[in-house]
Amino acid sequence: MQVIGIVPDVVTYNCLIRGYCDLSRVEEAVELLEEMPNAALSLLDDMYLINKHADVFTYTTLVDALGKKGRIEEATKLTNKMLHKGIDPTPVTYRTVIHRYCQMGKVDDLVAILEKMLLRQKCRTVYNQVIEKLCGLGKLEEADKILGKVLRTASTSDAKTCYVLMEGYLKKGAPLSAYKVACRMFNRDLIPDVKMCEKLSKRLVLEGKVEEADQLMLRLVERGRISPIPLKQSMVS
Repeated sequence: MQVIGIVPDVVTYNCLIRGYCDLSRVEEAVELLEEMPNAALSLLDDMYLINKHADVFTYTTLVDALGKKGRIEEATKLTNKMLHKGIDPTPVTYRTVIHRYCQMGKVDDLVAILEKMLLRQKCRTVYNQVIEKLCGLGKLEEADKILGKVLRTASTSDAKTCYVLMEGYLKKGAPLSAYKVACRMFNRDLIPDVKMCEKLSKRLVLEGKVEEADQLMLRLVERGRISPIPLKQSMVS
């Protein structure tokens, strides 16, 4: 295009980059950008030289391509470059970064880059997304480590995130870990769902953790969510 005097704009470059990143289905003879993300990084420099600056779509696409190849360090540098240029991350950028970093188990690196992104553009549910993504990948311990960031606000969406983690622990056969999550919810005045607690209580009893099962239900009584009478009946049964 430039040979015949047509200067491509950022939209054209975005289409090229997206095409390169999606070329995993074409002939092996083609050097795919997804396999050689350096070409994309070089393209960013070329855009800068002709005063065509990349936008958030460009950066998000490249971060995704780098993350897909496990090149998290380069993805981090590129994200930092985007932020340094004053480009605000979008919800898609957040989802992309969270997905790729969680896949690689780079939770500490993820938290560090998210803190920088949040300074540019707020996203209230960002850590909810991280925990739920980690749970979906079976990385429950990593999810548990950042639960405190979610419990700071103690909202309805935070409760749902806690349930995802609790369900993950129950599926893993670790009801005691799920119980600890419930306790942390109570400590933040975020009352767990009664049905969830009943389910957890039964699993605790099956694991021989009767005291914890009783304590869980007693805390619901103290918060006025259930009456003491059904509780006594369940203890007897």
